[in-house]
Amino acid sequence: MNRALASVTLLFLTTAPAAAQEANPVDLYVSDLRWRGGRLEVGEPARLTRGGRNTQPSFTPDGRAIVFSGQRGGPTSQTDVYRIDLATGAETQVTRTPENENSPTVEPGGELLAVRWKPETLFREYGPWVYGPDGVPRRGLLPGPDTVGYYARIDRNTFALMRPMSRFRVALFDVRTGQTRDVESPAAPLPPQRVPGARAVTFTRTDSSGHNRIRRVDVATDRVTDVAPTVLGRTSHAWTPRGTLLMGKGNTIYALDPARDAVWRPVRSFAGPELQNVTAYVVSPRGDRLVFYSSARVPLEVVMRDSLQAGRSAAEVAALARRLAPGGSVAVAEAGVLALGGDWLAWGKAAEAAEIFGAATELFPRSFRAQTRLGDALRAAGERERAAAAYRRALELNPRGTEDERAAATEVERRLDELGAR
Repeated sequence: MNRALASVTLLFLTTAPAAAQEANPVDLYVSDLRWRGGRLEVGEPARLTRGGRNTQPSFTPDGRAIVFSGQRGGPTSQTDVYRIDLATGAETQVTRTPENENSPTVEPGGELLAVRWKPETLFREYGPWVYGPDGVPRRGLLPGPDTVGYYARIDRNTFALMRPMSRFRVALFDVRTGQTRDVESPAAPLPPQRVPGARAVTFTRTDSSGHNRIRRVDVATDRVTDVAPTVLGRTSHAWTPRGTLLMGKGNTIYALDPARDAVWRPVRSFAGPELQNVTAYVVSPRGDRLVFYSSARVPLEVVMRDSLQAGRSAAEVAALARRLAPGGSVAVAEAGVLALGGDWLAWGKAAEAAEIFGAATELFPRSFRAQTRLGDALRAAGERERAAAAYRRALELNPRGTEDERAAATEVERRLDELGAR
């Protein structure tokens, strides 16, 4: 794999079977949306799934059902596409392929689109594929394998893509010419969102302090403009047909009308213990329903990220992680903590990343990946001796039992050679 994709690959794989370290179910919920006196109301949530990891929902064109990516066989299983009829609650498994399927959508003609991939060939083959209504893959959407993690159809001939290069970037794909052109980066790893009534999409431009921005791409001109700030530290947003934006954070759904609002306002808070980490994801075509998801427990990396963005130092946050992890009040997953540290390293904050990776090596003392990432951060911070020590420890811990583990060991050896420390 191209080295420029390394940190992005880790991020993408946080939803993959191999990345899960501890069961923390993620379930889908639906709430009615109503307008009263010009104000949006979010109704009582109904739970749509129970158990497993259920994410990336989208509505069918008629709004009567949703499709989503589900991981149901435990932390080592693959992801498949499932469908839920919202009137009856009946769930159907759509795909049963050897590959993973993510980011599913249904075309007006009934065909299914999804990102098809395998961990061992991530970003080297497959990508967005067209499936029949029976869930059987038929053909690739793009001329060949491409680095595409998410997508959105804009019109008959145009797709917006999220391409994980050195960082995720927004691109536009023309079906007629088969050409893809990059538009803007960096972007959060989420599907681009169609702007109501416009030939345009929005995405979230990320910032290390959590002051992210929702940005708009006009397809005809490739012009990129600001829409609004996000809720602090969050990236996923959804449009209502009336032009109101929705986001989730903690146990609350927030709304903002970019044409008239200066700040996000809370429109619904949930009391249930399983609804303390909500992500607003998609609104129905008629604007009368919101589907969102929430993990059963708040992930440790979410607590850490929020604390960093609230102004606490990396050393304080690392200490917080060490205190919280043993108690079971948060969900502790190695991939999530490493992805957080990777973000800070990519933003040029090597010392802060080293604090996060240092905590990861204590939380996961047998992890060669955590030691490798600690070495990367220390090397970037100019601490060559400590970096070399972390790399040597990574080699000691690496069992070299699989091709990926052997490749990781070879890469660590190369980094030690660069340091003149092997």
